[in-house]
Amino acid sequence: MGSLPSPIPVVIIGGGPVGLCLALDLGRRGIHSTLIERQPGTATELQAKASVIDERTMEFCRLLGVRDGIAHAGYPADLPGDTVFCTALSGGHYIGRLSMDSAQTRVRPPQAAEMLRRCPQIWFDPVFADAVAKQGMTEVRYSTELVECIQHEEAGYVLCRVRNLADGSTEELRAQYVVACDGAGSEVRRSLGIAFEGKDLGYAISAIVRVDLARHHTFTPGAERFLFLGPEGTWGNFTTIDGRTLWRFSIVGGKEKRDLKTLDMDSLLCKAFGEDAGKVEYEILQVVQWRRSQCTADRYHAGRIFLAGDAAHTMSPTGGHGLNTGIGDAMTLSWMLQAMLEGWGGAGLAEAYTAERRPVAQRNGAGSTRNFAIWTDKAGRDRVLEDGVEADEQRKVLGQSMAASMRQEFQSLGLALGYDYAQSPLVVGDGSAPPPNEPDVYIPSARPGHRAPHHWLAEDKSTLDLFGGGFVLLRLGSEVERDEEITEVAEKIHLPLEIVTLRDPEVIRIYERRLVLVRPDGMVAWRGDELPENLNTLLDSVRGAATAVKSLDCPSTE
Repeated sequence: MGSLPSPIPVVIIGGGPVGLCLALDLGRRGIHSTLIERQPGTATELQAKASVIDERTMEFCRLLGVRDGIAHAGYPADLPGDTVFCTALSGGHYIGRLSMDSAQTRVRPPQAAEMLRRCPQIWFDPVFADAVAKQGMTEVRYSTELVECIQHEEAGYVLCRVRNLADGSTEELRAQYVVACDGAGSEVRRSLGIAFEGKDLGYAISAIVRVDLARHHTFTPGAERFLFLGPEGTWGNFTTIDGRTLWRFSIVGGKEKRDLKTLDMDSLLCKAFGEDAGKVEYEILQVVQWRRSQCTADRYHAGRIFLAGDAAHTMSPTGGHGLNTGIGDAMTLSWMLQAMLEGWGGAGLAEAYTAERRPVAQRNGAGSTRNFAIWTDKAGRDRVLEDGVEADEQRKVLGQSMAASMRQEFQSLGLALGYDYAQSPLVVGDGSAPPPNEPDVYIPSARPGHRAPHHWLAEDKSTLDLFGGGFVLLRLGSEVERDEEITEVAEKIHLPLEIVTLRDPEVIRIYERRLVLVRPDGMVAWRGDELPENLNTLLDSVRGAATAVKSLDCPSTE
C-alpha cells in the first residue's frame, strides 16, 4: 500500500472576501492552501453585500498588493457619500441630509496610511480572486461543498470530505488546519458544537433593483443612500451598489419572517418612489430575506479547526463593520497559522486567536446595533407625513438629529483603527494607560496590544510598510546593544525577526520608547527602553509558547 499524500497545510471553507483574503495572505507567507466554495465562481450572486472598505482594511489591501484594484474598481469617485432622509423620493417630504465627501474630495485621515473606500463585493471579491489566482499558492475549487470534517488530533490532521456539485463525486482531503469562512449559518461551527449567542434584531428583506434613481428625485446633490421615514421609524432605504443604476432596496422588517411569495415588493417600491411611481422604470433582479443579528461564537477554534468572518460573528450592516471585522480575523489568523505550520509558534496561539478577535467583534457588533437603534427610533416622528408648520418643525429637528446621530455610523475611525489586543496572552504590557476608546475617535498609540502607528517615512512609504512579514524590532533613536543576542535567540527558535533602526523624531515621539517589537500583523507585542534580561521569556510570550506576563524586567541602568 502506498503512503498517503502529505496533508494540505490549510483548507479554507468559503470563498467570500474573508476566505479569499486569508488565502492571499497565506500565499504571501509561502503557505499553500485549498479553498472550497459552493458557488460556481466569485461574486456570482447580486445579494445584499458589503461595500464599505474601512481604513484598516485598505491598509491590509496595501500590504496584499490589491489597494489600487479596490480603489479603482469602478465606483464613481465624484459621487457624494450623502444620506438623504425623506418620506418618499417624489411628492413626499424632505427631512434632512447627512453630507459626506466623495472619494474625490475625501481627505485621508492623517493617522491612517489609506482612506476609506466604497467597493461593493461584486467588485471587491473578484479583485481578491484574481490576485489569489495570479499568486498561484491556492487551489480554488468552485462548485464544491464540504460534507463533513473529522478531526484526527493525534495524527495531526483534519479529514475533509467534499462533494463536487457538478457531478456529485466525493473526495477526501487531509488538512493540517481548516478555517471555516462559511458564513453566519456555518455548518462547520454547528458541527463543532460551538455556541453562537447574542441578539436577534429581526428579519430584513432586500431587493436588488436596476433603476435610474437620479431621474426620479429632486434632491441636489445626489446621494448614495436614501432613508425613508414614517411614524413607525425608518421603514426602508435605497443604497447604491455601483454608484449608478444598481441599487439595494431594503425593508427593515420585523421579528417574524415574511412569506416572499406573498410579499408585494412592487407596492413597497412605489411607496418609496412616491407620487411619480408610475413614471419609474425599474427591474427587480433579486429578492432575499436575511436575519439581522449581533452574535458571537463563544470560541473561535476547536482543535485544528478555526472560525473567521461571519462564521465567528454577525452584526447589523449599519456601519459597514462586518466585512472589515472579518478581514481583521483573516490577517490575524494568517500569521498564527504560519507560525504553527513552520514550528515557531507555540500551543497558546490557538486560544490567543479567540482572546484577540472575539472582543473586537463584540465591540464592533455593539456599535452596529447602536446605529440600527437610531434608524428604528420612533421618537419625534409622529407627524413626519403631515403638512403644516408644526410638522415642518418636527421634520427639521428630526433631520438635524438623524444627521448628527448617524455621522458616527460613517465616521468610525476609532472602530477601524483603535481596536486592541492588550488583554491577549501574546502581548506583554508596559503599564501605560490606554488611549480613549471611542468609536469615532482614534489617537495613535504604540502601547502593547495596539496597531503600530502610521507615519510617513518618505513619499508613499509608511511605517506600516515595514511590517507584515515576521516580527520587527524597531530601534528608535540611539543605538541599542544586544542586537546579536536577540537575533541569536530568535534563530534558535526559528522565529523570523528583523531589526530596523529609525531616527525620525516624529516616529520617536509617537512610539514613545526606544524599542518596539511589532508582530507580523502590525500589532505591537512589547516595547521598552531596554531589552529585558530574559529574551527567551519575551520571545516565548509573543509567539504563544509561554504563559503571558504582565511586564518584563529590564537591565538596570544605574
